[in-house]
Amino acid sequence: MKRSILGAGVAVLMAGVCLGARAQEPQVFSDSIDVRVVNVETVVTDKDGNLARGLGAGDFRLLVDGREVPIEFFSEISEGASAKVAEGSAQPATPVAPGEVVGKSFLVFLDDSFSVANVRDEVLTRLEKDLALLGPKDEMAVVAFDGRKIDVLSPWTGDAAALAAVFQLARKRPALGARFLAQSRSLEGDYDLLYMAAESAEIDVAQDRSYMDQRISPELRTQLGRTATAAAGALRGFVPGSGRRVMLMLSGAFSLSAGAHLFGPMIDAANRIGYTIYPVDVAGSDIRALSALNVLAQKTGGRLAVSAKAEVFRQVAADTSSYYWLGFTPAWKADDRSHRVSVEVRKPGHQARARAGFSDLSKKTETAMRAESVLLFGGVEEERRLLVFLGKPKMRGRREMEVPVTLGVPVEALALSPKDKGYQAEAPLRVAAMDNEGGRSDLPGSQLRATFKEVPKAGTYARFQLSFKLRNADQRLVFTVHDAIQGLAIWGEANVQPKPVR
Repeated sequence: MKRSILGAGVAVLMAGVCLGARAQEPQVFSDSIDVRVVNVETVVTDKDGNLARGLGAGDFRLLVDGREVPIEFFSEISEGASAKVAEGSAQPATPVAPGEVVGKSFLVFLDDSFSVANVRDEVLTRLEKDLALLGPKDEMAVVAFDGRKIDVLSPWTGDAAALAAVFQLARKRPALGARFLAQSRSLEGDYDLLYMAAESAEIDVAQDRSYMDQRISPELRTQLGRTATAAAGALRGFVPGSGRRVMLMLSGAFSLSAGAHLFGPMIDAANRIGYTIYPVDVAGSDIRALSALNVLAQKTGGRLAVSAKAEVFRQVAADTSSYYWLGFTPAWKADDRSHRVSVEVRKPGHQARARAGFSDLSKKTETAMRAESVLLFGGVEEERRLLVFLGKPKMRGRREMEVPVTLGVPVEALALSPKDKGYQAEAPLRVAAMDNEGGRSDLPGSQLRATFKEVPKAGTYARFQLSFKLRNADQRLVFTVHDAIQGLAIWGEANVQPKPVR
């Protein structure tokens, strides 16, 4: 859920504050080369719907924005391991050695806001029993959304016993989908009466149906927007290590009647980070809603997981164990542009299923994603290297306050470029906020800038003075800055207490 938090005005003051020497000196450089590879995991089926085996790189066409690009990396993953390449075959470089096991990371997103308790619990029970399908390099994380905030039920782990305990607790959580489902079915019943009446009277069905949509759907649409936002946040914030990235999204397909386009940010987040989404209906939705949910899954290369025996994890584990791994290196510009990706199979009668795009993320966007991750799920303590000091808030009206902040950034994290007779440093800053009810907001990003007459001493901090206008409410603020030397986002946090209103 997004709530309004006013913009941040940023004023910068540079000073070196010695807080203990460190081993390395700050590095000075003016350029870097990005060699990131975009991986396109592709499932291929023949005309009978069976998995197609034994294809080579030459059997594929990889297109970006409609133009064919060379496949620089290629592997066939069969039953979770890299298949052997025939001797003498001309193939691109392999991202993993033949015979090597490729791990999978399963992020389970449990949407209690649209789940119906008995259907959800049946799926969770079966999922718990099928945890034995996790491979030696597989891991799983579990998050749950109650309609307002995200709870981390389990971080990344391969411990099946610990995960089983998590699913047992998850079945005790309240499920809120029955109320929304009843509203949806009530509306469908009104539609049936309307069309029956239209047969014997002159009634503008389209106009009356539009009226009924407005009568019921706003609450459903609002909640769907919250779910989509939460799922996108989970994808951006819960990034695993290497290997296949998979999200199992347990929700109610009937909610799509409020607007499937609301899932756009979630699909964008999945394609940005390389997640394949497998939706699971946990509300007993009808076939039309299930078909719409499957279309959303296909945008990321996944498909709807549905089973009469609730063996959805068995389906997903099988579907993500055998595929083709196509990789290419774009000309990265860090401009946040989205690019279309499509895969074609040269063999007649074969179909490919793969992600539909990727994004050329800027450092500003990556830093913002890191801020959201720390806000929702906590951060790595070794990366908590920003110093944050809050000043005394000042009221700006009855509902707003202005909070001065002093931010200390380790000079070792700054990229220094020669300028005039000294050096210049720039670093993107992002700030995310969350209130006690789980409401989240992103404050406008800023670019921290500083100049030095000489290379600063290791162990000192660049001090920046900032000022933020916020709602007068309890809030947790997370600050992230891109560390240009180590290529990661370092962070710090602070809690803001509201000023009493007189």
